[in-house]
Amino acid sequence: MGDWLVQIFRSSYDSLYMATFIVATFLFISGFDDVFVDLYYWFHHLLMKKKFNKFRYATPEKLYQIEEKTIAIFVPAWHEQDVIDKMLLNACRTIQYKNYDIFVGVYPNDPGTILKVELVSKQYPNVHAVVADKPGPTTKADNLNGIHAGMIKWENKTGVRYDIIVMHDSEDVIHPLSLKVDNALIPEYDMVQMPVFPLDTSHLNLIHWTYADEFAEYHTKDLFVRQHFSGFVPSAGVGTAFNRWIIEFVGTSFAKNIFRTSSLTEDYDLALRLALGRANLLFTYKPFGIDCATRGYFPHSMSASIRQKSRWITGICLQSWQTIGWRGDAKFRFVLYRDRKAVIANIINFFAYVVILYLISYEAIRLGFAAYRQLPPIVIKGTILWDLVVIDSLLMIWRIMHRFVTVRRVYGIWAAILSIFRLPISNIINFSATGRALYQFTKAALRKKELKWEKTAHHFPTATEHSS
Repeated sequence: MGDWLVQIFRSSYDSLYMATFIVATFLFISGFDDVFVDLYYWFHHLLMKKKFNKFRYATPEKLYQIEEKTIAIFVPAWHEQDVIDKMLLNACRTIQYKNYDIFVGVYPNDPGTILKVELVSKQYPNVHAVVADKPGPTTKADNLNGIHAGMIKWENKTGVRYDIIVMHDSEDVIHPLSLKVDNALIPEYDMVQMPVFPLDTSHLNLIHWTYADEFAEYHTKDLFVRQHFSGFVPSAGVGTAFNRWIIEFVGTSFAKNIFRTSSLTEDYDLALRLALGRANLLFTYKPFGIDCATRGYFPHSMSASIRQKSRWITGICLQSWQTIGWRGDAKFRFVLYRDRKAVIANIINFFAYVVILYLISYEAIRLGFAAYRQLPPIVIKGTILWDLVVIDSLLMIWRIMHRFVTVRRVYGIWAAILSIFRLPISNIINFSATGRALYQFTKAALRKKELKWEKTAHHFPTATEHSS
């Protein structure tokens, strides 16, 4: 190695130091609100377990003692001919509930999906295709508003009145007792969100498993804290049940339709408006001692995952900030901050890898070759940067530990071990999705055009995959 390398490292010293300091500072700030959430969870989980998740310890016999309310399941669909019939047939065959109908929102320029839904409806008359007035795709919210209008037409035609509306997607594996649970908890609660867990599949499907890792932590820890701390439980868009009357009242109080058509995350937007309207929202994990969760396949490719997550980031971080702002009390704004900080956190987390790799290379060359020991160290003991790096390292270990514990809770020890090595993949996807979301959101704003529903390709498990 020659003097030219020394010159490169010398000339980049100030930039590397500043980059390290900025990244370390942000990780420090971001890490402490994460620690607060973790400590809040463990305090209540260990010392106030029955109050924190009270329905987990209720007896399942209660589910069968309550008279069945009428439930409408909404399933928006666009080019879902490969999965929609399988999903509907599985639901109709396994759901242990009698008083329900499934309304599938389809588009007139999607004959394949319409045909599959109509074939199922011949076998199960409680399945209905609701054909939109205009060709697709529109937004998912627009599709759901169309389903709601179709449900009302059906009510006027038959005299049926639905008490509960449940949202699902065309790839969902619905738990057989989920409607029983919804029936028991509504109208005491205005919205009930059950966990959503990606299916346990081959660990070679790395992208799918990054979702499993994130959902395991979010849906067994973070959502409990959100509910008890602020009262705001975001809807996942699937496995969400609403008191029909409250969403019609609150939804139309804030906008023309229940689901805001301009929103790319209409589920989050509706739950946010419900919370601001002081509706009673509930997240329940293993209610009545039943492992009741919605399961399904998530994207297996990097590009599909980036598209899907960019939609989530656009809706949750950018559009909600634009349309709702920072309403609510300090606790409410704290959870909004945690949602929206992802725009910055996803970028900083990615650049942290870049800085760390460069820093390791710098120190390895400086300490490994006598000719380069004249180079000054970046992180010097006793400085503020040293303290930040030490604290950030401890925070990283703390974060990895919680990811391990929560993934093990849902998927077992082997998945928990592998989740540690999947963290960089998650961060790369989240960084790319954030960049895409910022670009598309800015472009749409400049052109004054609405963002459209970008469909994610879906796969429904075979009988063998489902049973395993």
